[in-house]
Amino acid sequence: MSDEKAIGYIKRHLESGKMAEAIDISKLTGVPVSKEELKSYLHQYLEKGWMAKALEGSEAAGMELKKEVLTGYVDKYLDDGRIYSAIEASKITGMPIPKERLIKIGRECLLNGKLNPGLEAYSLVEETPPEEELIICGKKCFDEGQLYPGIEAYKKANKDLPEEELITCGNRCFNNGNPTPGIEAYKKANKTPTREILRACGEKCLLERRTDEARTAFVAAQKIEETAKAKPIEIRETSLQEISGEIEDSWKGIGPKACLGCKNESGFKERYFILSRCPEDRKEEKLLEDLMKKRHGVEHYYIAVDVFGDDRGLIDSAVCGKCGSQDVFFDF
Repeated sequence: MSDEKAIGYIKRHLESGKMAEAIDISKLTGVPVSKEELKSYLHQYLEKGWMAKALEGSEAAGMELKKEVLTGYVDKYLDDGRIYSAIEASKITGMPIPKERLIKIGRECLLNGKLNPGLEAYSLVEETPPEEELIICGKKCFDEGQLYPGIEAYKKANKDLPEEELITCGNRCFNNGNPTPGIEAYKKANKTPTREILRACGEKCLLERRTDEARTAFVAAQKIEETAKAKPIEIRETSLQEISGEIEDSWKGIGPKACLGCKNESGFKERYFILSRCPEDRKEEKLLEDLMKKRHGVEHYYIAVDVFGDDRGLIDSAVCGKCGSQDVFFDF
């Protein structure tokens, strides 16, 4: 074995916590490992919560790890919310962890959205976490896009999953490039994500070379598009006041500019209609024209897209207050 290969082999063993094996390889190959390097790795083991590996390595290296150093790490693990490492370190050092300390750590973990270590801390003292702490934990998890811990937190609290927070979680998942939990979050909220957010998620996954996740996002977007096209366009009359809270901030608005019949430029009576989706082709445009004329008596109108940030459209129609014509020019 060449020195270069031996160095790489030794390094891999050291990085995985196998210091005793690394020292044996060093002796067999004649490739030295300095005391400073071994000491550095022992420190890394302790920082990672590998106290048992640190003790095993220190014995093989002939280096003493003082008890006060080890007991100090019990507190550090607790402060960091690493309950499992703290429990192992407590057993190794013989340093007991007070019940009150575990409850405090468990509470802090839950309030910071760390469900599993929080539950573990409470279970070690045979206590049940308070409902309000579990709900706060669930909300925190959803805000951060952690769908499954969030669901588990609400389940432990015996509470129904909140629709709004599920949507928030789904959007965060999509923004982070995690389509599967994002889609599931929307499904649990009985909602459908937009094609746009799914495509953006897929593009992010592609940029990060995660092709499986990208495929999941793009396939979901395609299914939504196909489903939307299969549904007839629904029309509902509305008012600007009713939809003011839904309109995208970037939308500048439309409005009647002049009557093409009498050239009047003021006093128009406007009507607004929400479309469940915008027409995809000329055939659907013709069907929409017929529906608007037959159902609502509207022959001329303008369709605004990207008003709501989804597939819906907004129709604005106007009647000239002077001559009664619907043949009105719109400014947009």
